Amino acid sequence: MMNNILIIEDESIIRNALTTLLERNNFEVTGVDSVEQAITHNLQQYHLIISDVRLPGAPGIEVIAHAAPTPVIIMTSFSGVESAVEAMRMGAVDYISKPFNHDEMLMVIERVLQNQQERKSRDALKKDISEIYPVDEIVGKSEGMMQMFQRINKVAPTDSTVLIIGQSGTGKELVARALHAKSRRSNAPFVTFSCASVSKDAMELELFGVNRRSSDENGRRCLIDEAEGGTLFLDEIGELPLSAQGRLLQLLQSGEHESSGKNNIRIIAATHQDLRKLVQEEAFRSDLYFRLRVIEITPPALCERGDDLTLLALFLLKKSCRQLNIQPLKISKESFEAIRRYRWPGNVRELANAMERAALLCEGDTITPELLSIDHNIGTGQSEQEIGEKLSLEEYFRSFVLQHQDQMTETELAKRL
Repeated sequence: MMNNILIIEDESIIRNALTTLLERNNFEVTGVDSVEQAITHNLQQYHLIISDVRLPGAPGIEVIAHAAPTPVIIMTSFSGVESAVEAMRMGAVDYISKPFNHDEMLMVIERVLQNQQERKSRDALKKDISEIYPVDEIVGKSEGMMQMFQRINKVAPTDSTVLIIGQSGTGKELVARALHAKSRRSNAPFVTFSCASVSKDAMELELFGVNRRSSDENGRRCLIDEAEGGTLFLDEIGELPLSAQGRLLQLLQSGEHESSGKNNIRIIAATHQDLRKLVQEEAFRSDLYFRLRVIEITPPALCERGDDLTLLALFLLKKSCRQLNIQPLKISKESFEAIRRYRWPGNVRELANAMERAALLCEGDTITPELLSIDHNIGTGQSEQEIGEKLSLEEYFRSFVLQHQDQMTETELAKRL
């Protein structure tokens, strides 16, 4: 399809000469002699507009506002530098002096059209990405992920407490960050704390402060006060000692921090443990458990996400290449097959590490199965019999099919099941 260009020039000799030049170079051209005549056309139908500055009636720069997002090149005389500067300030993409050199004019047009095409491609890609990745850094379009995205978008604007339950490596912190980013607290602090990262004695100090003060002798504030106005994300909440559980429950119930008397924070907690089992074992307070799980979000395990594996592998490889400052790489068909066969017990974190390692070790431009270092004999570290004992019949069927769908026909799968 030919690019369609509108020329606005009142001098017929120049307009006709430019029209001839462009038509000889496979452009479709429309010519008018004023801004008033130009705006009777649908300016958005053109790929580019070239306008003189000095025109009868309105000056050429006035077409810029009417034309957006169609790019506008301004033509000006050698003495019209100020007009050119004003045109660029108002949104013209470039300017060229008259009388113009034909090669220079064609070069400017080609550059502007190329930039415009790249911008459109980026916008289209962003639209596609926003549909596949509705939450930054969380990639997927499987049914389980789309349900999770819907819940994030619905819950994020509220101040409800959220409990995120999922296997290690499924992206629980990313979910928490998405909830914060889409909330009215997005410009306030997002403070993270792993309850498994410090000793039980130090945990209350980090969270609540010293002896009911919100800062220690060095003036360091406790995490609850650091998160004031924002979100406090408590990872591995199942590791929180009972004494700290009581203080957290009091904070949630009273709405006040005991040291400062204020509490304008949102609490989001996460765990890979079965908190109900911990409650039964009296290792976790039942009242805190119910207070935390006002809203529950469960990121699906990677082995349950079907075609998301391909999307994720590409996304993570591109991210690794960017971080490692290396040229973009491709993934071979055999590598995709290996990725789909493996169960990824470490979930997204394990896949991310595999793609980073492969990118770092790759000597060519393509990721091969050897670079992924996948040991299919390890899988989840369990035999099919062990998996079957721990899963329901339906879950076992799904697990078996996922593991063997690339090696067996549907008939063979049916016989084995």
